[in-house]
Amino acid sequence: MTVLDRSAAKYCGDQNTRKPNAIGMSCTRAASILMSILFLALSSCSGDSLKWREEVLLSDGRVITLTRYQEFNGPHELGQPPTASNYWLEFKHPDTGQTVRWEYGRHLGTVALFIHEKTPYLLVKPRYGSSRRDFDCPDPPYLLYRFESTTWQKTDLGNIPVKQLSANMTDGTDGDRKAIIEKKHYLEVEHTRLRYVLNMQPWVIDFGLMNEQTFGHDNCSKRSNYLLVRP
Repeated sequence: MTVLDRSAAKYCGDQNTRKPNAIGMSCTRAASILMSILFLALSSCSGDSLKWREEVLLSDGRVITLTRYQEFNGPHELGQPPTASNYWLEFKHPDTGQTVRWEYGRHLGTVALFIHEKTPYLLVKPRYGSSRRDFDCPDPPYLLYRFESTTWQKTDLGNIPVKQLSANMTDGTDGDRKAIIEKKHYLEVEHTRLRYVLNMQPWVIDFGLMNEQTFGHDNCSKRSNYLLVRP
């Protein structure tokens, strides 16, 4: 007797002494089938993970290769696959040879990586509506981190040293999964460069258009200004 059969027998109890139902099936057998169906449904919605490498074209023209890992254990609707959750990425600093690693949870997605005066910077944005509120609804909806020694430090977006950036990396969500698998878990620059596309035209982020970044509840109900311009 399988675990499911024993669970079904325990569930049915004295009902097993009764006659089979209208389709000739005992309570234990019917419950076992229903539990099997439920088990398969839950299994299909269990989380998984994805690991790949991707090339990133830096603003200074150099190309570096990231190793990325993304888990999919986030909240989801019944019957739907889990959403993106924890992830990490790492790369070898092209100037120092140091291994640089970034780790975060589901609430921030990666947008652009660049290196200025040998210092790595990472531009990220809230992935979901709830994420945006968790970070007090920034507008423009970006956050900037700078790598110092061994850790990432949050930096004022107004101090970003490169004023025009292309979104040059994936964000690791389900939208990239198909391409990652098709490309055998290695994405070249052709797939990662100019990630923002509107009406079949690539756009870049122009921070010269930003007066100041604002935060607060009032921003939560407004449309964000992504500072996108044609290159």
